[in-house]
Amino acid sequence: MAAATLPKQQKETAVCVVGGAGLLGRYLIRRWADKLEEEAARTGQPKPRLLSVDLRANPGADLSVLADLREPAVLEQNLFAKYAVRDMIVAVKPPLVGPSYQFFMELNVAGVCDLAKLAEKHQVGTFVYVSSLACTDHWASKINCSETDPEANPPLSQLRSPYDLSKRMAEEFILRMHSSTGMRTLSIRIGGIYGDDDDQYWNRRIPFNLSLEVSNVPGAPLMDSNYIENVTEGLLRATCRLSSDASVGGRYYFYTIGDRHATQQELGVLMAAKAGRIHIQVSPAIGPYLFQVLAVLSSLPLQGPSWPFGQPAGRAVEPKPYFTTCSMSRMGFFNMTFDNTLFRKTFGYSHLFTTEEAIDHMNTASARKERDQEKLSVIRHLFGPLCLSVITAMVAAVYINLSLSPECTSLSACSIAQAFVIFASPLTHFLGFATRPAYKLWQPGVGGRTHVCLQALGWAGFAFLSMLKVLETMWPGVWYKVAGQVQAAELPFCRALCGLISQVLLALSLHVFKGGQKDEKCA
Repeated sequence: MAAATLPKQQKETAVCVVGGAGLLGRYLIRRWADKLEEEAARTGQPKPRLLSVDLRANPGADLSVLADLREPAVLEQNLFAKYAVRDMIVAVKPPLVGPSYQFFMELNVAGVCDLAKLAEKHQVGTFVYVSSLACTDHWASKINCSETDPEANPPLSQLRSPYDLSKRMAEEFILRMHSSTGMRTLSIRIGGIYGDDDDQYWNRRIPFNLSLEVSNVPGAPLMDSNYIENVTEGLLRATCRLSSDASVGGRYYFYTIGDRHATQQELGVLMAAKAGRIHIQVSPAIGPYLFQVLAVLSSLPLQGPSWPFGQPAGRAVEPKPYFTTCSMSRMGFFNMTFDNTLFRKTFGYSHLFTTEEAIDHMNTASARKERDQEKLSVIRHLFGPLCLSVITAMVAAVYINLSLSPECTSLSACSIAQAFVIFASPLTHFLGFATRPAYKLWQPGVGGRTHVCLQALGWAGFAFLSMLKVLETMWPGVWYKVAGQVQAAELPFCRALCGLISQVLLALSLHVFKGGQKDEKCA
């Protein structure tokens, strides 16, 4: 049944981001909202509604239209039948890990093409498609490739990956719909985007405060990427220009970098340094082989039988995911750099933030997010050290009881308990490093007066315990002469109590830690 459509003059004017709840869509919504406010103030005209179309809601939009691109009838009823869409930016990117070959084709080709036909039918003014450098083939190296180079448009049959093929097919369909008197279209091919916790660079946010990247040596792969704020501003400027100048439409543009080509290796080192992460570098000589092995291992769960019942359209079995994280990551070992000259000349725009400014901006935003969540992070900050304190107290009690037993030997449970009591203090220190971005393994005098003093007392207790253990191990004759002057029950009790107090003091120091504050009096 066709959707009941209001006459265009009765519809409310709107602009729309399809994929508005994704990484790029969220930033587009926020920046576009500011620009619409400025436009309304400058022209005196009513501000159009800012819509987000996605499976999830985006609170930053004026209205979230919950819809699946694979259901065009629902999309027409909920969006085009109610709103006169002036401008539309399509920033749809399914997760690469998980979907099957069929899903990529259904969403990126069938869904996007149906959307474009609906947009043309309902007289959308400008239609900007966020494409990808995948259109050039992720699995073939390119250096400083421009729009006129043959490798920028390989034959469709050469694109073996479903993501690459689906993006390219949708892009060609959309560009052919461009009309100077009707719906104007263009495509922007972007590269990797960094700038938030859900960007594609998972290797820079490994647990335990680690970062991983291919080492920066001759022969290391080069791949373009851009800060998300630069990308969103570029897309909005292209949309604005297309709405006033049809001559820029009907084609694609590369916009893959900001102020310069910054290698992934350089970005990884800079981001790790700013965030206080331990940065691990892998040689490009062994990287592809390592990921090949990991790809084989990660494919094992996919090699079982598929569900054969109730499959649609004569399909024999349920399709399996095309990529795993490790198989997909191998694309990072191909050179992918592009010439952005045409985009910069056409739209008069290069970047808002340089590479260094972008990383500073990211860390400022991250610190602001950390402050906003400070009240909610009490459990995260206290639960780990508190649990460790309780465990240390229990182990200390066990150690005291076991140490009085005649069965206590160097390889017995009491020795293991003793080792835990001793090393509970450095374990607490590493726990602070892993859970607090500003906390570093070596930070003399940093963290506030109370933190520094508690740390000094805690490490003094650890040093005393370590000294006793060294004395017992390396000079047993001296040790037994000293230990012989102490009652049998007192020595393990003093050891356990000293280890527990040291750990509790260090745990309390984490609670009062103030990142970045240095106190000279206690330092």
